[in-house]
This record gives sequence, C-alpha cells and structure tokens, in this order.
Amino acid sequence: MTIHSRPVSEEDGPALLAVRAATRENPFGLDALAAAGINSESLASGIRAGRLAGWLSETWPAGNVVGFCLANLPEAELWVLAVLPAYERRGIGRELLARTEVLLWAAGHSTAWLWTSSDRCLRSYGFYVAAGWRQEGEDGERLYLRKTRPDAGTDAKA
Repeated sequence: MTIHSRPVSEEDGPALLAVRAATRENPFGLDALAAAGINSESLASGIRAGRLAGWLSETWPAGNVVGFCLANLPEAELWVLAVLPAYERRGIGRELLARTEVLLWAAGHSTAWLWTSSDRCLRSYGFYVAAGWRQEGEDGERLYLRKTRPDAGTDAKA
C-alpha cells in the first residue's frame, strides 16, 4: 500500500472530519466541530466557493484518507493540519503543509498565519517552527504564528 496526495474536493468532508476527530494531539470530536459550525456541508460549501482549499493524503488504491491540510484562502490562514496517529512521522504532514502553503502563495499572499496551542510541549509548535513559521503573539491558550513566502515581493498582498 502506498500513500498518495491530491487536492481536497467537496465530497471529502466526512473523511476530513473523521481524521480531525481522531488526531492524537489537540483532538476535536465531531460534536465539538459541529458546535463550531464545522460539518460536511460547511466544508463542501467552503471548498465549492474557493474559500477553503488544501490537500489530503490517502492510501492507494483503497482511498482511505490518512491526513489533510486546509487553508482559508481569503484570510491567508492555515486553517487545519491533521494526520491519523498510525501515519505520523512519515513526512505526510510536512508534505501536506508545503503543498497547502503553495496554495496560499498562489492566492497572492506574501504572508500566512495560523493559531496553535500555547503548549510548546506539543509537537505542533516545533513542527511549525521547523517549517519556517515564527511566533508573533499569544492569547493565553493559543500562539499566533506567521510565515512569509520565501520569495515575497512588495506587490503581494499580506
């Protein structure tokens, strides 16, 4: 079995939610996601409208989603990166992050931002810092990180 990546589509919502609910660090259950207005239809609507875009990794040929990364393109926000525990430490998250960053840069942004847990013992903090993201703020439980496009010029939007 191999792992292959492809852009997310509006039909992927249920699989994305299942992966997000199954993450080991910083999990969000389906009820918590629904309470925040995140469900299959809201994901499909965002993808269809071009507001949300990203990549997923799946087993091949079975097509089981094992990880994904989504960005809110108009806001230049890296929205979520999630990988199933059984597929961690295989470079899947790193690849999904890099591919999704390209979408943010292609949308014309010179910088992108994300929120992550303020618990620097969680792997996410070191993961993002190693990928070139820099802390720019904190609001108690969350850290605000920003990344500048490597070739950012003066004509790109923030």
